[in-house]
Amino acid sequence: MKVSVHLDLLPVTADSAPVVHSLYLNCPTYIALIGGDTPTLNDIGRELETLRHDTRRQALLLLQEDHVVGFLDYKVAYPDLHSATISLLLIDESLQGRGLGKAAVEQLVTLLKGRMDRLYAVVYGNNEQARRFWEKVGFNHLRDSGPTLSWYLKPLK
Repeated sequence: MKVSVHLDLLPVTADSAPVVHSLYLNCPTYIALIGGDTPTLNDIGRELETLRHDTRRQALLLLQEDHVVGFLDYKVAYPDLHSATISLLLIDESLQGRGLGKAAVEQLVTLLKGRMDRLYAVVYGNNEQARRFWEKVGFNHLRDSGPTLSWYLKPLK
């Protein structure tokens, strides 16, 4: 019998910027895939400040046994009132493949069920690993929005 992974979900605050920045530093493959520069600590601080003013946007640190293993950024009531959209699920590269991403999605689905009808996930860049991940955790490819953005959908009803 497979033992499921449990994560603690901790809301991100402005004080979380160094931890989030460290996660980005530990995910160089993701940064290379999306074709950008690694965000600076100041970039992360500004983003978390912006997040604080958007009541629909939620960001969570993913903890396993009190160690931060990932970051989840999603928005409720987007793109419509009955949906939520995951814009980023970032798991420390050294810990990928251990069920942490799957556990984060399962826990988010549990939080949203009964409140939202659909959960979307977006994939930026040519990220085949992310595409396979979303399909493996029960999302279906919905559409491509240009060459650098793909949408995936999981019904919650």
